[in-house]
Amino acid sequence: MTKIKVFQILLGSLSILGWSLAVYALLLFDAARPDRAVGYFISKGASVRLSWDPEITLRLEYVIWICAAISLFNLGFNFYVANRSRMGYWFNIPLLLLTSTAAGLYLSFMI
Repeated sequence: MTKIKVFQILLGSLSILGWSLAVYALLLFDAARPDRAVGYFISKGASVRLSWDPEITLRLEYVIWICAAISLFNLGFNFYVANRSRMGYWFNIPLLLLTSTAAGLYLSFMI
């Protein structure tokens, strides 16, 4: 197996891990956010959560920051590989880093 093939497998594995954590963060986001359609629930007498769930929100923030750290490591590795071989830059790595960092900062400072 060539060195480029090993680099591609490692970059692909890290990308899949990062995007899997991003999908898991979306599932946590759905459980952590306040309930939607509040007026409908209140009119039917159901209990409604009007604020973020603190425990799940904290777990969501950790998952997002881990996703950002994996993306940052993956971006550095991609930069190293692109400078040492013929392989180019991968577009999904900076995209995931940008979105996970923005989401982490939003959760840290706004909620």
